[in-house]
Amino acid sequence: MSSLEINRLLQDKILDEDTRACAAKQLHNLGISELMTLEAIEFQLLELNAVLANCQQLQDSYALIIAGLPSELHVCLQGSAISTERLSALVQLIQSAPQALWSLRDDSFNCYEMDFRLSQLQLHLAILKPLNKKLAPFVNTNALGSTSTLRSIQCGLDNAGMFRWFSSKWRNAKQQALSLTTHEQLKLDDIKLLLPAMIKYANSQECFDDLFEQAPSLTACHQGLNTDVVPLLAVREWYKDVEFVMAEHFVGEAGILSGLSAIDKQGADNLLDDYHVNLMTLVNNINKQMNKLKLCFPDYLILQQGDTDYVIAVTELKTMLVNELTVLKASGIDSNTCLAELLQAQSLNA
Repeated sequence: MSSLEINRLLQDKILDEDTRACAAKQLHNLGISELMTLEAIEFQLLELNAVLANCQQLQDSYALIIAGLPSELHVCLQGSAISTERLSALVQLIQSAPQALWSLRDDSFNCYEMDFRLSQLQLHLAILKPLNKKLAPFVNTNALGSTSTLRSIQCGLDNAGMFRWFSSKWRNAKQQALSLTTHEQLKLDDIKLLLPAMIKYANSQECFDDLFEQAPSLTACHQGLNTDVVPLLAVREWYKDVEFVMAEHFVGEAGILSGLSAIDKQGADNLLDDYHVNLMTLVNNINKQMNKLKLCFPDYLILQQGDTDYVIAVTELKTMLVNELTVLKASGIDSNTCLAELLQAQSLNA
């Protein structure tokens, strides 16, 4: 054998050793335990294939669901850790939504002014209901007129003096006062005693009505003394929950609230059904698989990032493993050789 051929063989051997060393280093850089054999590393490909199969199933399910959801909510249906957390948060918000929400969704509930309005509604109802119970046997509380009119009547009756019969203002006030009563035996003096309560009632009723005018979204709920504030409070509390959830899970995704305002009841129910029947188990399985991969490949940083697309990250990892294992197998490395041996050989050669 000529010296030229010997040199070529030596160069090929060195090149082959360099290639094996590079492949071993690449596997080591993924954070793979040095105690793992090539066979064990190759077995991880089965895990990666299982993850990819589940991810594909998840993507297929998402594709069907997305068609029925507002575009602002699509950020919850992507194949990443953050997306699955967002989907869970979205489902919890929809599940906790009070029944009244579907007819009362409005941006006015997403501000602290609504807390004041609802508190005032409760306050005025607490005034109106007992007053109505007191006044109803004697006067028609639905026809009391304005606060200013009642005060004018009270003033006309109280300030007439001894010669009130000669005062047209007093006679007019008397006529108006008597017209308020629904009880035939009620005297003028009795009505005068009731006037402070009537004025308080009318004033509270006006304030009560003004609150509905300030917030048109509440108009449909105005049922007079029968107005039920409890559903309104529930809707307001739900919007507060949305605010907290957005701060925790949807930073930079202001469109989520718009999406929640746009989704209809049927679409929301369909999402809940799909999540509990199909998605939840699948998502949980993928999360478990991904957590296992993070432990097996701790230095593969793409896996550690919450916004990384599962399919992209796992496909890239699979390609790297296949390439490096192919190089090592082609070099005649026994499958029972552990990574530590390859790294040690590399160190000795260096």
